[in-house]
Amino acid sequence: MTEEACVSRAEYQLLRPLSEGEYAALRASIVERGVLVPVELDDKGKVLDGHHRLRICRELGLKDYPTIIRPGLSEPEKRAHILTLNADRRHLSQEEKRDLARTLPGSTRQVAEKLGISPQTVMRARVPNGTPNARVKGRDGKSYPARRPAVIATNRQEERRALDAVQSGANFPAKMVGANRAVRLGREHKAELRAQEAKGDVRLGKATLLLGDMRERGAEVPDESVDLVFTDPPYPEEYLPLWSDLSALAARVLKPNGMLIAYTGAMYLPGVINGLGGLLRYWWAGAVVLDGPHSRVHARRVAQGSKQLLFFVRDAFAPSEWLEDTYQSEGEQKDGHDWQQSLGCAAYYIGKLLPKGGMVLDPFLGAGTTGRAALDRGCDFVGIENDPKAFAVAQERLRGEGSDA
Repeated sequence: MTEEACVSRAEYQLLRPLSEGEYAALRASIVERGVLVPVELDDKGKVLDGHHRLRICRELGLKDYPTIIRPGLSEPEKRAHILTLNADRRHLSQEEKRDLARTLPGSTRQVAEKLGISPQTVMRARVPNGTPNARVKGRDGKSYPARRPAVIATNRQEERRALDAVQSGANFPAKMVGANRAVRLGREHKAELRAQEAKGDVRLGKATLLLGDMRERGAEVPDESVDLVFTDPPYPEEYLPLWSDLSALAARVLKPNGMLIAYTGAMYLPGVINGLGGLLRYWWAGAVVLDGPHSRVHARRVAQGSKQLLFFVRDAFAPSEWLEDTYQSEGEQKDGHDWQQSLGCAAYYIGKLLPKGGMVLDPFLGAGTTGRAALDRGCDFVGIENDPKAFAVAQERLRGEGSDA
């Protein structure tokens, strides 16, 4: 939001500015209790309601305050919404009430009650055809005011992220949602658009990305060509057979002194270990300590504060230097994919285990975190992914970075 958005007569300030006394009272309230009524924005970030609150925040140096973003409103709907909000808050003159009655949405009786004037005054003030007041038919056959999408943000950082999501063109439910939900919807919409452009395999300098099932596309990776398999397979029970397939692939493509490192959850850990142990040898177990609120595993009534790391080897692996088996996560990094892991963990183990020019394979590419870490290290990388959305995210993330182009 710019300084210009805070001026007293902005584009959408449809009513008179507050009097000096009203402004002073609002300022005193904000000093004492903060901004209680969210500032409202349209989907371009323009202020619909809250010009005085913004001006006071600027005067007081307040940088964070709640906002609500209203996507998808037409210009008449924006004005109707602004008038509806302010009709409840303002001490209006009779002339101002009559002016509002012309454009305020709602029935004659509803507007009369809201403004404290007679229905006859509303009827005389209103122009033919009334005001924009979208309605929908309920299951009972009756007509009701249409609900509109809205996004609530508690600070400026959330506001910026929510605006970006709204401007992505994603469809939002006709209800109030939080900024995190809005960001997720925006991310999913962008991924769908990228997936439409994903035509097939991609070569990006040192990175080769294969679109398809790892059980099929993995056959294209040459025998004994990989130094490290670093991956994050899906955790639910129905995917347990994939761990045996991963073991078979790694046993074939790893060099004799190669290693596999995989994230996994704790719920089905015995089955995961059995699957990997089919053609590989167990070497060690570690953990990634998760930052922030812990996920709740309701089936076990456990708040999960860590994620398992399993180390398996093909033959006689011998590290050249000491390894930490516990990594402290830098926090959630889900800008590309809901299951995206933080970059630091992959970067740490790739940096410790591989020389520059080594080969890294990730059969479950996801958003490309392993590939990003491998390229940053100067390694060659092969990633396999069967989800076109995730594949497109990874392709964009790795394009032009660490490549020969």
